[in-house]
Amino acid sequence: MELDSSPSNNLSTYVAELARRHGISYVKTSNDALANVITRLADDEVFTDETEDLIVALKRSKIIDGRAMVSLLGRYLDEKRHVRSVQRL
Repeated sequence: MELDSSPSNNLSTYVAELARRHGISYVKTSNDALANVITRLADDEVFTDETEDLIVALKRSKIIDGRAMVSLLGRYLDEKRHVRSVQRL
């Protein structure tokens, strides 16, 4: 998937629409449950939201590749946390 066509803001809406268009929803796997247990045992907790889960589901369904997943997650988290992106050269 080319990310050139993805928006620079409102990524949660974009991701939800992309998942809807492809009939994708997030389903927690046994590996997800194991990762949560390991994280908790390390005295840490990670909480993902619906958009983050959908991005993972899109990757698992091969709608996007790993590079696109990392890019979308990074951009979404920056947007969610109101981080201004650094202009890339």
